[in-house]
Amino acid sequence: MIIHKPKIEEKGSKVKVSAYIEVESRHNLSQELWFEFDKKYKKYISGSLNGFVVVNTLFAMCLNEDIKVEGNISPKLAYNLKEFQGYFNFWKPEAFPFWRPKKFHKIKIIPKGYKVSKFNSKRVGSSFTGGIDSFYTLLKHIPENEHYKPFQITHCLIIDNGVRPLYEISEDSYDLLKKKYQKFTKELGIELITVTTNIEEVFGGLGGVVSGNETHASTILGVATILDKLFYRFYIPSSHNYNDQIPWGSTPFADPLLRNENLEIIHHGCDKTRVEKTIEVAKWPKSYDNLRVCWNSIKTKNCGECSKCIRTMITLHLAGSLSKYNTFLTPLNKKKIRNWIIRGTDKFVFCKGIIKYARKKGRKDIIYQIRWALFKSKMRWVKTKIFQTTEMALRLTWAAIWMPSAYLKKKSNIYKKFVKLIKND
Repeated sequence: MIIHKPKIEEKGSKVKVSAYIEVESRHNLSQELWFEFDKKYKKYISGSLNGFVVVNTLFAMCLNEDIKVEGNISPKLAYNLKEFQGYFNFWKPEAFPFWRPKKFHKIKIIPKGYKVSKFNSKRVGSSFTGGIDSFYTLLKHIPENEHYKPFQITHCLIIDNGVRPLYEISEDSYDLLKKKYQKFTKELGIELITVTTNIEEVFGGLGGVVSGNETHASTILGVATILDKLFYRFYIPSSHNYNDQIPWGSTPFADPLLRNENLEIIHHGCDKTRVEKTIEVAKWPKSYDNLRVCWNSIKTKNCGECSKCIRTMITLHLAGSLSKYNTFLTPLNKKKIRNWIIRGTDKFVFCKGIIKYARKKGRKDIIYQIRWALFKSKMRWVKTKIFQTTEMALRLTWAAIWMPSAYLKKKSNIYKKFVKLIKND
């Protein structure tokens, strides 16, 4: 893989930063990768290739291609990326809780040279999606809770298209949501940065072998690195607590390894479970009109039917706060909990946390409904595995029959005539 020199172009009210990504083993995947910001952020972009290297490392590892960089990169980042690769390469493909296991190979990153860039960056950023994790990190870094000003969040970052949890909604709904969050963050004295990118198109060329599950943190931090004259500190809200870590695109082990001389990276909130974060967020009135956790959002609202909505609604209900929220379109009921479809190792972890909280609250009825949903979901998983195993066994059986026959047809004219006789050719 060759990462070519970046271009910075103004287009109307926007500024686009792009670099041509040349994939040497699969030329059809080669294309321009770009990120588009409001024009006022142009002064915060140095044109360094560091951000593009951060974004593309996992992509190249999946392809098993070394990265050749047509320019200088940070020596600290170059060193850290060796350890970053080590984390993803350490795991067997089947350890990842994703639909398509893949192998991340160790690769070399070969720049033209190394350059230490020091900017007088003074701003603090955080990824923000409107979900529980990002709301919790934001809550903990407003002046009421973080008294040291240099650690208070000044900017929130939303990435549109690809690895954002906003990709499930239409463009019109996204525009409405963006305006809503701009108003919300402005009330807090925080600036919202919205970024548009074609990264989904670039990574999607691999047929989903590498996805946002693996690349969401590296993409977010790549964007933060592109804005190298703006941020000196950046928070990534954690998905899991320390006890429940799994191979994932964002972890307290991997994220800080994407730092450089100019940017400090904090993976925030691992000391809390998702349930504990939800309880904390539920005490913050500003979340009542702005919380968004949904896979199937309708404009700026949560559908109230999907897996993420249901688990959040259960926790809010147990905390006595669900009635305060105006963002769920449908109410919670026992039938909805029983029919809750739970997929993935990490989702089972979240369920156990909710059961533990329900037990503390003495809600045996909720525990029963969740356990029934877990049982049905596990049976669904077993059924799928049986089908997949049977299909594979049939494929192997057919291969075991066909391959020797194909070999004999090449080597023996008598056998070839015998097969033709049977087939009536």
